Amino acid sequence: MTELFTDKALLAAADEGAAFRILYERYWEILYKKALARVGNDADAQDVVQQAFISCWRNKGHIEIKDSLAPYLYAAIKYAIIKLVYRQAKKGVLLPLNAEELEHTELTTEELLAYKELQTVIANEVSELPERMQEIYRLSRMEHLQVTEIAARLNISEQTVKNTLHTALKRLREKLGKYNSLLLFLL
Repeated sequence: MTELFTDKALLAAADEGAAFRILYERYWEILYKKALARVGNDADAQDVVQQAFISCWRNKGHIEIKDSLAPYLYAAIKYAIIKLVYRQAKKGVLLPLNAEELEHTELTTEELLAYKELQTVIANEVSELPERMQEIYRLSRMEHLQVTEIAARLNISEQTVKNTLHTALKRLREKLGKYNSLLLFLL
């Protein structure tokens, strides 16, 4: 029965409580799984999903959707994760998050400047690594290739790729010590 109502119709529905419940039931599980994969624990994942729904409901009058509310909710999840990461980083708690996701998320000017500065510092440090190590690091972190793909492309063993990546990351973390609170999700 809930499939009879489009997301657009639910956002405009007079019975807000019922409309919210339908949307929540429609999207909660997929959003929770996405958040859990990023933040790694149940409580934070639930908080992130709750923040996404709160944002959605508060802004429902301004949300323009074509067919589905999913893109808005996915963006809200990303933004909530970013906020969580920054709050936790300030406390010294690190959460995994990749740089690609940060690029597609709305950040404050201060957060964006800090992120861009850190990217520049990492790029400079990567350029100081031995040439082969740079190549393997870039294939892994910038082209997002798996160890097996890198090994095949460079005609080297998978263990060599793993060892080289481990060494590169260790060197970078040592050289970028003052940025430790943000490094885990950028390297």
